[in-house]
Order: sequence, then structure tokens, then C-alpha cells
Amino acid sequence: MSNTRTWTVAVVLLTAGIASAGLLSVPKDYTPDKAWPVVVSTQDNPAPERMKETPYFVVHAGGKGAQCTAAIRSDLTALAGKYNIDPFRIYGTGFSRGGQEILIQAWRHPHWFAAIAPVCSDLREKPDRNRRDLCVKYLLNVPTLMLHGEGDNFRDTGQIEFDLMKQAGCDVTWKVFPGGHSPARPFKEDVKLLTDFFDKHKLNPWPKRVVHIVEGKQFSRAFWVDAVLVKDAADQRAVFDVQVGKDNRIEVKADELIASLDLYLSEKLLDMAKPVTVAAGDKTLYTGPAKPMITVKLREGAKYERTAVKPLWQELTEIRAKAKAAPAAKERPAAAKATDATGPRTERRTAPTPAGTRRASTEAPAAPGRPQPR
Repeated sequence: MSNTRTWTVAVVLLTAGIASAGLLSVPKDYTPDKAWPVVVSTQDNPAPERMKETPYFVVHAGGKGAQCTAAIRSDLTALAGKYNIDPFRIYGTGFSRGGQEILIQAWRHPHWFAAIAPVCSDLREKPDRNRRDLCVKYLLNVPTLMLHGEGDNFRDTGQIEFDLMKQAGCDVTWKVFPGGHSPARPFKEDVKLLTDFFDKHKLNPWPKRVVHIVEGKQFSRAFWVDAVLVKDAADQRAVFDVQVGKDNRIEVKADELIASLDLYLSEKLLDMAKPVTVAAGDKTLYTGPAKPMITVKLREGAKYERTAVKPLWQELTEIRAKAKAAPAAKERPAAAKATDATGPRTERRTAPTPAGTRRASTEAPAAPGRPQPR
């Protein structure tokens, strides 16, 4: 008898855990005729009953570090295979430790999110973290809304991080809501605190300036710039700052931990029909044709294995393209059967797209070159 009770409790707990992960909310007005935005939450969640009244999907991707990274990517790719989501309107939030986690995910993968809104983040200076809180100042390409309750015990440390970001030139907003260390206000009572901010932002996968902190080889890429480190080691703080200027000139700044940079170029950045110059101060690193990918060497470094992963927005775009093509492919045999049953008839055909011609699209072009580390 006791064994039966034990197994029953275990099943209930396991089921509850499964229910709390992945897709939580679908907009009530969803239609596949247009692309819809997604909110990823890392701890607690915007209330599904509230969010379904908005245009936003809600996905829960919990865990810390690599576990959270994998959950975000797998949940979004699965969602893209079923629903018409917008790869350029992916947003992040999370409460307390989840607020800290969304900040970490954003500075590690700044090209994943159009904007983030950590709620009562507990990120702060701690002796065993080697001042990890300072990494927030590298979120130059991720618009951030810092939300804290009036009585939140992490409000003061949140204010310090806001000031760091503001001084660094980040697009950051500070907002205090009634309450303490609780997500109730923005997640349950007034989700417009989140959605009004998210509505203002859309990911630009080709920003003219990219600033990035590389904590390890798996976090080497930001937008169109990918770094090769001097050595493969954990817990690094390598930093690069790459900017496209006038006359097809790219200026590079990188610290001593970075050996080389792969630059993935596009018409979105510069004139691909003209020569390009890459320089680090007075030193010219490259001058020549503008190619889809240019590697510039800064210093010697050890060779190590690099994992190839496409930028998330590119992967989601490709999944959506396949999903849109699949129904058309399934319909062709049925159309052929109908023709056979009714005899010959005149068919209206759509002219094929000429080679080299793109169909009109609101999506950004896929990144050139081979898939690269995130």
C-alpha cells in the first residue's frame, strides 16, 4: 500500500514539472497569416490568461547557464516549426534569479533578443563571482527595461547596474512599480509594463556597431562578428568593439585575449561592390574586396575546436520558410487527383521566380557564409 502512494506522488510531481516548461500561451487571435512576437521567461511567468489577450506567445525556458541556453533555443525552434513566429521579435524576461539569468543570456547572445525586461533581478556584486555584475555594461545592442518593486530588497543593486549601463551608453530604462520583491505587478496585474516596452523594439541583425564580452568559446559570436580566442579557457572576459564607419571602413578594438575576428559582411552594413578596409587604430588589418566573410588576425593564438551553430534568427527564419513550404507540397498530389477525376482543364500557373531574384519579404536576409558559433 505504501509503495502505491509513493509512486502516485512521484507521477503528480513529474507531470507538474512537464506542464511548467515550454509553450505556455498562444495569442487568442493567432492566425498564420502574419508573424507574431514571443516572450521567453526564465523564472515565474507572465500570466497566460493575461498574455493570451496580447499578440505575444509566451515560452518558459528555465534552468541556469547552459541548461537555460539549450532550453531557449530548443523551445523557440520547436515553436517556429508549428507557429508563424517573428525571429526579429523575440523578447526576454524573468523574475529574481530568472531576471539575472535573462541578463546573462542577453550579454552572451545579444543577437537573440530584440529587448529584455528583467523583473527584480538579483544580479549583484559577490566575491565568488569576480564582479560578474559588471558585464551588464556590454549590453549596448539589447534594449533593457529594469523593473523593480518599490520595496524590493534588490532595488539598490539594480540601480547600480542601471547606472553602469547608462554610463556605458546602453539603451536602458529604469522603472519602479508598487510592491516588493514580487513579480505580481508586471506578470499578473499589469502585463502592459512588459508589452508596451517590447512593442517599441525589433531586432536589427546588422547593427553598425557591435560590442561584446566573450566569456568562453561557445559565446564568441555577436551579430555579424565572431571571435577566436587566444586560448580555450573557461570564465574569460575577452572584449571586442567593432564599428562600420564611412567609406567602407571598419574599425576594430579587441583586448589581448582575442586572436582574430571573423566578419560576416552584408549590404546592410556597407557597399559590397566597393573595396573595404579593416583597421585597428593606425594598423591596417585588411584592405581589398568586400567578401561575405573576412578574417582579420590580431595576434597569435592556440588552435581549438569550434562548434558551428547558426545565429538564432537565421535558424528560425529557415524553419519558418520550410514550414510555409510544407503545406503547399502536401496539396499538390490532391490537386493532381482532382484534375485526373474531372478530365483536362485549363490551369492558372504562377510564373517561377527568375534565378537570382528574391521574393519580397519582411524578414532580414540570412547571414552569409557557413553556420558559425553563436
